[in-house]
Amino acid sequence: MPVFIAFLTLLGVTMTMQDDASIVARHDQVWFASQPDESDLDAWAQAGAGIVINSRTPEETAGLPFDLAAAVEARGMRYVEMPIGGAHGADPSLTTALTEILASQDGPVVRHCRSGTRSAHLYAAYLVSTDAAGEDPFTTMNWPGGRDTNLVRALLPPANE
Repeated sequence: MPVFIAFLTLLGVTMTMQDDASIVARHDQVWFASQPDESDLDAWAQAGAGIVINSRTPEETAGLPFDLAAAVEARGMRYVEMPIGGAHGADPSLTTALTEILASQDGPVVRHCRSGTRSAHLYAAYLVSTDAAGEDPFTTMNWPGGRDTNLVRALLPPANE
């Protein structure tokens, strides 16, 4: 690929490579990311993401060096908070809300927290609750990180327990 890019450059064609270092995994139109910086938000907007869902707690988000909600919205994307952990625990209503968001969204949805793990667990609960999990929701979503089935169960709406 670098030789091809060099050849195009000789012809006067320029290309930019999307920097998505914060993206940990992808499942169809759902992307999982670690804590983004503003350049990540630029890349996501440029790639067509329409929604950024933050699973960090408000206390964690307040410690960032920029206003995450304002930065996401300034780039034309919708910002949604779905905090998991701390005083917020693991609320099954988040899975119901995620189901509604994903049903109404065209294009990529980026889910993030500090490492992507809480976001992946909420998405695993979504896959289980919609009977789309396959044998293992983490394998279905290509998740390379930690797996806590107790957290997934805690995030399931009562009808699916």
